[in-house]
Amino acid sequence: MNSLKDKVAVVTDGTYVILGASGNTGSIIAHSLLSKGEKVRVIGRDAGRLQRFVRKGAEAFTADVSDAAALTKAFSGGRAAYLMLPPVISREDQERESDAIAKAVKESGLRYAVHLSSYGAHVPEGTGPVAGLHSSEQKLNAISGLNVLHLRAAYFMENNLAAIGMVRGMGMFGHALLPDLKLPMIATRDVGDYAAQRLLDLDFSGKQTRELLGERDLSMAEATAVIARGIGKPDLRYEQFTYDQMQQGLTQMGIPPKRAAVYIEMFKAINAGVLAAQEPRSPENSTPTSFEKFVQDVFAPAYHGKAQTA
Repeated sequence: MNSLKDKVAVVTDGTYVILGASGNTGSIIAHSLLSKGEKVRVIGRDAGRLQRFVRKGAEAFTADVSDAAALTKAFSGGRAAYLMLPPVISREDQERESDAIAKAVKESGLRYAVHLSSYGAHVPEGTGPVAGLHSSEQKLNAISGLNVLHLRAAYFMENNLAAIGMVRGMGMFGHALLPDLKLPMIATRDVGDYAAQRLLDLDFSGKQTRELLGERDLSMAEATAVIARGIGKPDLRYEQFTYDQMQQGLTQMGIPPKRAAVYIEMFKAINAGVLAAQEPRSPENSTPTSFEKFVQDVFAPAYHGKAQTA
């Protein structure tokens, strides 16, 4: 086995491979590594969306996340990779995608990976898309010779952007989450910054997890109050929807019923306390961007139609 590892070390060309490079976290990582002069290979399904990285010196590789053969080529020779599953379509798709990623990691001889997971990924089932991340963690942990850091990120602050149409049209913020349940919320840029630094340092070995819990825990009622101040609508209130209302709202937004049901399962798991952080909050797992800063920089510009196009 040592000779194989030595061989892998020899053929490593120092390139960082980024899955989902055009997404919220992957784009931050790609830009960060490129700005430091690192060799970067960006992977995505749409070549056009990768051009902004190519202009900064990245190598673009077009591949579908469920194509193990293409991913094997993309990972080959890489120093380290950022791994993630695309936004959930169905649990079946998640399994296909994590199977392909794990197979490609194994067959390419990749030695280091930072894997985007979620808080609550220690729970094997009943958590919607997070159960798919538990499964993905397990598949990567089974690969001998791979050093992998699973980033169990908190609830993304960006999830709240989906409510903009409702806030504009109905003057309220509705969701299935309990109004006063505090949960960790994180800005995706902080996830990207943290992942980029760990990829540069490669200071992990074996199979490790790290929760990333955002700047502080917030309830939906508190988050809505911050949004209300940030967009100049002091009367904006949070209203808890029933799960049926929430599922109906998701399908009206164009989300297929099967996909909506996966999200509903996650919201139920959060409300029941099944999906919850396991690490006590500390400087190591807290990140700098406050929800107030997120509203100022991201939510308010999007609400007012001034969002930057990537």
